[in-house]
Amino acid sequence: MARSHPWYLVLRRCPDPRLTLYGLHCAGGGPSMFRTWADHLPEGVELRAVRLPGRPGRHREEPFTDVDRAVEALLDGLGPELGGRYVLAGHSMGAMLAYRLTHELRRRGAPLPVLLAVMSWPPRGAARRVMPDPDDDTAFASDLRRIGGVPDELFADPVMLERSLPVVRADFRLCRGYAYRAVAPLDVPVIAFNGDADTVTPPGTLRDWHAETTDFRGLHLFPGGHFFLNDHAPALIDLIVEAAGHAVPR
Repeated sequence: MARSHPWYLVLRRCPDPRLTLYGLHCAGGGPSMFRTWADHLPEGVELRAVRLPGRPGRHREEPFTDVDRAVEALLDGLGPELGGRYVLAGHSMGAMLAYRLTHELRRRGAPLPVLLAVMSWPPRGAARRVMPDPDDDTAFASDLRRIGGVPDELFADPVMLERSLPVVRADFRLCRGYAYRAVAPLDVPVIAFNGDADTVTPPGTLRDWHAETTDFRGLHLFPGGHFFLNDHAPALIDLIVEAAGHAVPR
């Protein structure tokens, strides 16, 4: 059973984990996007899905709109938990936050992850023209539907959509405000994933991750678009666990 923590949900608990996997969700998403991963993890792996402000359980808190502020808060909230063998795995906005978080951990001399797994986000970010504009009241909802990731049921319920949009708008302000910083490569293995038909972050742009680390574990493409991970969880998890080290029992 999933148990709650201010900054994450434990979707799969292990009494003595050999590896802890932190999942950071995309813009407009929440920890539930990693719920199905719990069914495919090998023994000895604990799954913790990060829960950002504005999501269920934290809906009274203002969502972040600034990358640096978000990373600072993540460090305060997760920092005491980050130790031993752990992986940061993020999708889209979550990948960007995991990347920035890893750099800040290095700057502070804190324990680093054994692997950074990035999905559907290049190091230089997504082009602003392909991201929904949170300040465009006319096109924002339709652009969200175009890129996918938001359940159709939400668009069919105007009341629920209206309640959800402020958080989604904040997420896209954060994403559109992201600016790449040229820094020394990480001494942390990085593995990248994307859908081969992704039009938001085209596959070729993710090859740039090789310059951000001294140990690039490759770009792995799956059939699908920006939300390819929804259809390929077992294979994706196998690659992440393998890249994190073969010591995890199966």
